[in-house]
Amino acid sequence: MDLLFAQVRHLRELAGDPEKAGDADRVYDFSIRWGALLHGRLPRLLRYDRRGELGPAERDRFADLCAALRDAAPLAERLGLAPAPLDDGR
Repeated sequence: MDLLFAQVRHLRELAGDPEKAGDADRVYDFSIRWGALLHGRLPRLLRYDRRGELGPAERDRFADLCAALRDAAPLAERLGLAPAPLDDGR
């Protein structure tokens, strides 16, 4: 989860700086990491959550992560990045 929270922070920084957001190479490099985490680690966390394999503190933290990803979705869209695949109804 730490990596995903870090990527959300990085997305906010990238989208919040017009110079960085306008740098196609920087956005592309970020998009590779973003996509790998959203389509590798996030689905695994969703599966653990659905199976009840997260402890109470982890469930709370995961709920916070899902909220952060939803809040950051417009920023990702603005940069042309894939949205977080949150199909769990959170």
